[in-house]
Amino acid sequence: MSALIQWLENLFRQQRDAMACLVVVLLPLPLFALFLVMPVIAQSSEQWRHIYQQERVSFSQIVLVMVISSQLLIARRAWQLRNVDRDLPVLSLFSVFTVFSAVIVLSLGYGYKDSPLMLLCVGMLILVRALFKPVIYKAVFIAMGILFVISEVAFWTRAMPYAPLLQQPIFLGDQISDWWAFWLRIIYSGIALPMVMLFFLIAHIMSQEQKELEALVRTDALTGLFNRRAFLEKFELEMLRHIRKHQPLSLLMLDVDHFKKINDGYGHPAGDAVLEALGQILDDSCRRRNDMAARFGGEEFVVLLPDTELTQATRIAEHIAWQLRTREFGKGDKRFTATVSIGVVQLDRGSVDDALRCADDNLYVAKSRGRDQVVASMVTLPQSEKETA
Repeated sequence: MSALIQWLENLFRQQRDAMACLVVVLLPLPLFALFLVMPVIAQSSEQWRHIYQQERVSFSQIVLVMVISSQLLIARRAWQLRNVDRDLPVLSLFSVFTVFSAVIVLSLGYGYKDSPLMLLCVGMLILVRALFKPVIYKAVFIAMGILFVISEVAFWTRAMPYAPLLQQPIFLGDQISDWWAFWLRIIYSGIALPMVMLFFLIAHIMSQEQKELEALVRTDALTGLFNRRAFLEKFELEMLRHIRKHQPLSLLMLDVDHFKKINDGYGHPAGDAVLEALGQILDDSCRRRNDMAARFGGEEFVVLLPDTELTQATRIAEHIAWQLRTREFGKGDKRFTATVSIGVVQLDRGSVDDALRCADDNLYVAKSRGRDQVVASMVTLPQSEKETA
């Protein structure tokens, strides 16, 4: 089931014309076949022969046969083009207007005000809106809007009878006949069930897109780590928890050594490779649930280690520096290595700004000592306003 949902989700997101045509012509096909069979069954029974205007039904039957035949041909062509990425506007328009020609004939012929046909119109419009690009669904929406207005004017001016395929409308204000009591259940189920599944699928896609958007806002595109904004939000919460529970809290601030020389000497792709590798190393170093690594800006990174004392944080920093130091980048004559300087602090109260400043001071000392160094210290900061409140 999950594989099917994933396939449908990809189908709706990609908006590939060939697959959209395939879905839009196959989904209503059983329903159109049902409307094709119903008058034949009624005609074969003396009890229900009076339901239809037989001289007018033949027209709708011809239209349905032509539409169903066209749908099968479109489905075959769309399946052949299922892997084509380019737009197929001609096939898309032909598919959509072929299907809606049957929807219009049925809606007008059976009367859309007291039958499930209005639900069918709405469902098909939603499906087209979800599957096709604006140039297609806007044309359909405009055409359907114009036809709806024309049909309403025609009904009110009596230029066209309501439900001309029937001897009398389905619902006259009293109990419907046994014929319609039976067939309407099938028709409603054939329309409502796919629509419910469509709504659930759209809701699922919207939920996934919301999660992806939130992740995009909170993460760095190159390294996959959290970005500065997300880190500071997390740091604020952890600082409050640290103050409240008096638990250790450590912070690492890292900076890639001579990063500008790497970009100038080996190219920006090489510099990006170093940042990606360091991002992966930092992510692997965050083993516990509350640990957090982030790209703070440029070649600067930070790691937040709640419930971690200075000795353990220093070991983690040294392991990070060793992992990057022993990794090679580039190929052939362009091979090189990179190092990182790290400032480590264990905090005792204070604010986020104070903590970042202390870690940056240690990072500066590490660079001044020749880089590829880890400088750690225990810092007791002034009591913050949030703590005293």
